[in-house]
Amino acid sequence: MKKEKKVEAFYDNVCNQYNSFEFRVCDAILEHFLIESLPQNKKLKILDVGGGIGRFSKPLLENGHSLVLTDISQGMLDQAKNLLKHFSNIEFHKGSVINLKHPHQEFDIVIMMNSILDYCGDHVQAIKEAFRVLKKGGLLIGNVNNRLIYCKNHELRDGDYDLFEQNMKTGDRYITWGKQEEGHMSHEFTLNELNETLLAGGFTIKKILGIFNLLDKYEMEKIKDKKAFIKLQTKYAGYEEYINNSSDFFFVAEKPL
Repeated sequence: MKKEKKVEAFYDNVCNQYNSFEFRVCDAILEHFLIESLPQNKKLKILDVGGGIGRFSKPLLENGHSLVLTDISQGMLDQAKNLLKHFSNIEFHKGSVINLKHPHQEFDIVIMMNSILDYCGDHVQAIKEAFRVLKKGGLLIGNVNNRLIYCKNHELRDGDYDLFEQNMKTGDRYITWGKQEEGHMSHEFTLNELNETLLAGGFTIKKILGIFNLLDKYEMEKIKDKKAFIKLQTKYAGYEEYINNSSDFFFVAEKPL
């Protein structure tokens, strides 16, 4: 609960930085793989967990799917309601990913985009909740941070070798950004841990991809020809031998029939 309150306060403080769907290369790549992973030619009921301002709800709504967007931050929800006000096929709920207020087997798809599992405070419980609210045959789709890359780019680069080894061992890191004085804890995943967590939660793993394995996802924004780069990165995301180069792991898991 304490971890959740930290995350809630953090995003309430930064929510005004998210007042538009500003283009980001990393989000465009995530959207590509999200849309590609959905069942085709079918209108779906989708739960966007930790959906923030609705960056990934928006293209799903435009494709005619029904959405429920939940977020722990009221500030982020208010931004989402404003940015998505022209859509009628969406509901908004304030709530926690580890205690979803939805009936069993209600959704065809649950999405957890942009590191919701890292930030939620209890990723094991979050997986259990996703499993509970999904219909049989339903999909859990999301992405998590790669522990190796994040610890390398921060603690190791800063020369704090003891903290690097500690965080590599546990996966738990204290993070802050957006000029905030106070941050929150994040749990970064190894590839093995992600596999084991999904399987322990009852899911069948359909795919795990290293979708940012050419450049760090924040370095991508400096690319001049963004369209060409996105095309190249979507190609190389399928190369299993480069998966641990990726700053994020993208996953699709299925609740068995």
